Amino acid sequence: MKLEFVNNLLETKMGIYYKGKTKVIDKLVIDTLISSDIVDDIGIYLENGDSLVSSFGIGGEEYSFRKQVDFIKLGSYYTRNPKLDFGNLSKWGINGLIGLDILMAGKFIIDLRKLEITQ
Repeated sequence: MKLEFVNNLLETKMGIYYKGKTKVIDKLVIDTLISSDIVDDIGIYLENGDSLVSSFGIGGEEYSFRKQVDFIKLGSYYTRNPKLDFGNLSKWGINGLIGLDILMAGKFIIDLRKLEITQ
């Protein structure tokens, strides 16, 4: 799996599988949060029962929702029934963030010299 260094951020792509629908999302930064706008076409949106999550960062307080998906695939790694956070990332110009929760579970190695992620 390849990484790209874009605007001082590491970016890659990941497939999401939900209720028989598939979406490959690119422009993912290393810190898990998926743009809710990029997945609404496969039926992922805030519903009753989804957990709300607040985060604090450079832009202040942001809110997202947490939803369990059928499985995710990152390179050759996949995991079933993970809970992912979905929120508004439109002002950042990216589609999402891949975090240590997924990277550590998959035992990924990030080679910054080659700009690659491997297992």
